[in-house]
Amino acid sequence: MRSAPRSGIARVLRQLLFLALTFLLPQAANAQAWPARPVRMVVPSSPGGGLDSLARILTARLTEIWGQPIVLDNKPGANFIIGTDAVAKASPDGYTLLYVPSPALTTNPVVISDLPYNPLRDLIPISVLTRSPFVLLVNNDVPVKTIPELLVYLRANPGKLNHGSNSASTRLVSELFKSLAKVEYVEINYKGGAQSAMSTASGETQLSFVDAATSTALSQAGRVRAMAVTTPQRYKLRPDIPTLDEAGVPGYASTGWTVVMAPAKTPADIISKINADLLRVIALPDVTQRIEAVGNEVLGSSPEESLQMLRGETEKWARLVKERNIRFQ
Repeated sequence: MRSAPRSGIARVLRQLLFLALTFLLPQAANAQAWPARPVRMVVPSSPGGGLDSLARILTARLTEIWGQPIVLDNKPGANFIIGTDAVAKASPDGYTLLYVPSPALTTNPVVISDLPYNPLRDLIPISVLTRSPFVLLVNNDVPVKTIPELLVYLRANPGKLNHGSNSASTRLVSELFKSLAKVEYVEINYKGGAQSAMSTASGETQLSFVDAATSTALSQAGRVRAMAVTTPQRYKLRPDIPTLDEAGVPGYASTGWTVVMAPAKTPADIISKINADLLRVIALPDVTQRIEAVGNEVLGSSPEESLQMLRGETEKWARLVKERNIRFQ
């Protein structure tokens, strides 16, 4: 068999190179041109709250890097669904982003049957930026000072203590504790973390899992005992509080994150640029300090790592709901 002429091989290689450049050049142009106009960042909570404060810290510095205004669009309501759904249905051009707490992505799909979006199908994670734990608070009248003592007390009094929940997330955090610690108590629902924390301080409930910021003032004032944090490692901002895992509930881990997302099919080069710029911003000492001042710890991750984290957390809650036959109204 005769081999193809060298001129023919060269022609084929030129054609392949031309096709590759035809595919790659528009993507390179996208990255160089973006952003050419203002970027909208949707925050699915009210102005003035913790998530909104974090978004403003980030966008102030991103505006400097991008040379374009970033318009914060607060869309609160329906447990973060309204704002998240708006971004899931937005044009995937990099000009609409979402800054959202992880429960909108990991808890809502498990507890809400008619969720109008699928987080892992309709959105792309860009980076998990911050983390914060829940803190287990215990009323001062409960005769325990450590987690092992609490476990003994709960097992001796099954179903007699009350837990103050304030969301689907705190309910699941509590149910995970029951499952791993082999204890039972009654769930009482409140409208927010402040109310559930106050219920434990007053003795209406005997324990509650609340966010770190809410827990700090009450525990430091001596009105409740901060017994443990839910993160797998000690929380940087409260290193004096042990984790549940080290204190007597092996394997316990639950973390709240804040995540930047984009609509599915947003070009990969734009996702990569946003990720790099976000990581650059949160590494700035003044930004880190301001994030920690509102009760969050700086994290930062790649899109691939973010997807893995969100998928793992969603699967964990789905298993727990099924195993414990948990029902949400």
